[in-house]
Amino acid sequence: MTRTTVHLIGGGPGALLQTRRHVKQAVHDAGKKKPLVAYVGAASNDNVGFQKLLSGLFIGTGARLEAVKLARKTAKVSTARQLLADSDMVFMSGGDVEHGMRILDDRGVSDELRRLAAAGKPFVGISAGSIMTCAHWVRFPGDDDARAEPFPCLGIAPLHMDAHSEADGWSELRVLVKLLARRNADAIGYGVPSRGCLRVELGDQGARLTALGAPIARIAAKRGEPVEKPPLPPK
Repeated sequence: MTRTTVHLIGGGPGALLQTRRHVKQAVHDAGKKKPLVAYVGAASNDNVGFQKLLSGLFIGTGARLEAVKLARKTAKVSTARQLLADSDMVFMSGGDVEHGMRILDDRGVSDELRRLAAAGKPFVGISAGSIMTCAHWVRFPGDDDARAEPFPCLGIAPLHMDAHSEADGWSELRVLVKLLARRNADAIGYGVPSRGCLRVELGDQGARLTALGAPIARIAAKRGEPVEKPPLPPK
């Protein structure tokens, strides 16, 4: 595997300054003074207002953002693919995880994003975009906890996480960990708080995880039930 770096930002409310710092660090780690950043807004259904809001996080970094339009059925997927290929970094925006993954899968772009990451293109996600960049998330059909089920995401970062859900004790992440444990899957989840970021360095030796800005919660499974482990301390 070619070495690359993924920044998974919590991005919750009230953490604007910290989120900007994490974005600035991600751009710096990309290694270019004026990188072209492909903005993937599938999770927000390519909402223009949301794009303008998140674009403000890149002010002062030298980065130039261009939107990868995929939400409309008439979207030119070939144009989106070319922008992704030409970009120096891919930014996964927030919104709704399941909706975003449905668009990426329906447009046939999910595998393309995986290939780009494997070839060394850096990724940065925020909130739902961070979750989408990881391995799985959980859905609740009919809002029924008893019917909760995991579904696959991009798997670029080979781990499971939730973002800015510290106020409710990472309840959805706990459900996901419990479901994964039943499948004998990797049953550990990382809770990235509003002010935090989990940097994932990918290489031949696997994934190296670094907490930035705040401790990263860790939820594991013990006898099939979610339990807290010591958090990752921030660098």
